[in-house]
Amino acid sequence: MNEQINVLLIEDNPGDIRLVQEMLRESSDFNINLMVAENLDKGLKLIASEYIQVILLDLNFPESHGINTFRHVKKFALTVPIIILSILSDNEIIYQAMKEGAQDYLIKGSIKNEALIRSINYAVWCAHHV
Repeated sequence: MNEQINVLLIEDNPGDIRLVQEMLRESSDFNINLMVAENLDKGLKLIASEYIQVILLDLNFPESHGINTFRHVKKFALTVPIIILSILSDNEIIYQAMKEGAQDYLIKGSIKNEALIRSINYAVWCAHHV
């Protein structure tokens, strides 16, 4: 059995939550323990209280939007890789997020199962080898 990877999804859209859950269930190569936070506050509490290896982060919430959402979460998760899952395909936001330390930036609606799983695996590998 493979080592468990603890992934936190911070996402407020129930449809997107279900989609990520389904994508990760289809992975037979990795044992992914997915925790879900439906808002930023709950996400930050889980970051503080759980062993999180990778964060999957939407950028738009009622209380925070765009790159500021990433910056806020990054303050609480300095050593945890953050993969952004967003409908925003604005190259400026993507560039800024990557420049500020996002592990990856995947566009919702065009994410394939393999790409998401590969991104998570790479984030965990990088965190252990940097």
